Amino acid sequence: MCGISGFVDPAKSHADLQHMLQCLHHRGPDAQGIFFDEDVGLAHNRLSIIDLTEAANQPFRFQQLVLVYNGEIYNYTELRPQLEARGYTFTTHSDTEVLIKGYHCWGIEVLSRLIGMFAFAVYDVEKKELVLVRDRLGIKPLFYRHQGKTLQFASELKAFAECRSWNHIDLNGFIDYLAYGYTAGTHTFFKGIKKLLPGHYLVFKNGTATTHTYWDAETFAGDPITGKTEEQLTDELEELMIDAFRYRMVADVPVGIFFSGGIDSTALVALLSRHFGTVNTFTIGFDDTGFDETPHARKIAAYFKTNHTERILGLEEARNRLQDFYRIYDEPFYDSSGIPTSLVSELACQSGMKVVLSSEGGDELFGGYPSYQRYYKLGKQLLRTPRPLRKHIVKLLRVFVPSVIPSFLGNKFEKTSRLLEANDWQEFYQVCVSTISQCHWQQYVHAPEHFIYDNTATLKHAHLLHQLHPMELFMLWDLKYLMPDDFLVKIDRATMYYSLEAREPFLDHRLVEFCLRLPLQYKIRNSQTKYLLRKVLNRYLPSSYIDRPKMGFSVPLFTWFKSDMDKLFQLKLSEETFSKAWPSVNYSWVARQLRIYQRSKKMDKELNIVIMWKLLGLMLWLESLRNR
Repeated sequence: MCGISGFVDPAKSHADLQHMLQCLHHRGPDAQGIFFDEDVGLAHNRLSIIDLTEAANQPFRFQQLVLVYNGEIYNYTELRPQLEARGYTFTTHSDTEVLIKGYHCWGIEVLSRLIGMFAFAVYDVEKKELVLVRDRLGIKPLFYRHQGKTLQFASELKAFAECRSWNHIDLNGFIDYLAYGYTAGTHTFFKGIKKLLPGHYLVFKNGTATTHTYWDAETFAGDPITGKTEEQLTDELEELMIDAFRYRMVADVPVGIFFSGGIDSTALVALLSRHFGTVNTFTIGFDDTGFDETPHARKIAAYFKTNHTERILGLEEARNRLQDFYRIYDEPFYDSSGIPTSLVSELACQSGMKVVLSSEGGDELFGGYPSYQRYYKLGKQLLRTPRPLRKHIVKLLRVFVPSVIPSFLGNKFEKTSRLLEANDWQEFYQVCVSTISQCHWQQYVHAPEHFIYDNTATLKHAHLLHQLHPMELFMLWDLKYLMPDDFLVKIDRATMYYSLEAREPFLDHRLVEFCLRLPLQYKIRNSQTKYLLRKVLNRYLPSSYIDRPKMGFSVPLFTWFKSDMDKLFQLKLSEETFSKAWPSVNYSWVARQLRIYQRSKKMDKELNIVIMWKLLGLMLWLESLRNR
């Protein structure tokens, strides 16, 4: 795990490169390195995980190639003999040297051979060509700005000068945030700066940047497994999990596991305890028992005899950590579980860990979210009516209903109307998971007359909309957008803030490909989620340890705010304060959300806490930006 940055720009200097290096110091405090040659600069901040010697520092050079690289290639020890057989010799024991010589040998085709997580830049001095690459699932971040004949890239937005100015906010990213709580697809919160999508690489030469796809989850989702028994599929899944999990233990430093006590993290602990040995587990709980999973985690940790550490996050500490939230995140970011994630990262760091394993992906791969089934049932009821009739119904509702419904039900009425207008299951799901509609964003945001919102968070293969079951579409959309743009951002930034490397065993691409091809009946059966994963887990511990309702890694936001912290709403979201900061937002909508929140507090119900948290996030982020 490291931080990379650089540019191809004759107007930039060695000092500019040094500044980018300093911005990402937290991502790699162990060593820093720079390559600078005329108009090309590459910088690297190293967090030493494999081959701790100085010989493995970066930028790493081999013949005409220069490499800066963030991540881990877990199968580098298997690739090395293949390269040696072709005449390559090695001076280090690092995966970095294997990567650059693999690229020298196979070119961009090396990507098909890699098992790991990575974002890297390789510059060919002779060809004057820069190539940027991001791993298949987007575990490692990579941003870039292509302007004119120049290109700049970095692991985090804070390395770009534009990200220190409120005047560079991009409306596409802004609308994404209001809708989803994060910027989706290629969007960021800043004009001109994009994410390199997962499974993509970019070639920059002679001032031209072209992006290419080398891996796409959609390809596998449309090719279901056939002709295998349930027992054969269970065996295959177990073998893939064992191999994927053990790969993530490869390190020359201590390794820990973020452990919630849920099915996914329990599978991680169970398989590694059986096949690897004693593991270190770290759990965060809450003083609200409705959200606290520490008793479950403690019970399972005792069963597998792990080295277990836990802490409870209370209201006072949550309030304090809220002030630091946007020191970690460069963009407005609604995922409040980032608060306990930062705490468990700090806990692991204080315990001497340099690598931690997380269990992101299990829900998206095995249908773990109850919302998948809930949205499907709702969609069957709403979408069975012909679309022209549904649109006519919505027109009538918008004329007659708003005048008679209580104001605090307004959000539900608006969402129901948008669901009725959905063209297909993908659009239906996007409405389900969003706060505002991408089709009706003009009600909430003032934009230039000719602005057109560019929705990049869509499936590219139209045939899948008809070929896949709606719940499979939901899972696929989450894997492509919710996962890299929310969950992996949360994990990456929180862990790197404490100079930890986070690894994602469930996102081994071989395991992901298997799960994408797995028929739905092996994911959800008779309303039970994660059917085949449970079958594997039952081989390791009694089912009584995991047969309980899903809680998820969420925080008691409503409880925290209604009991103490909602003064922030009144202070930060007043018309004078908010409209001055965000004149592009229709304040009447904000005012209505304040009224709904006050009503919900009196009723002790969570009617719109997610929207309130998003709006507050805009203010907290802007204050953090101005204080940098």
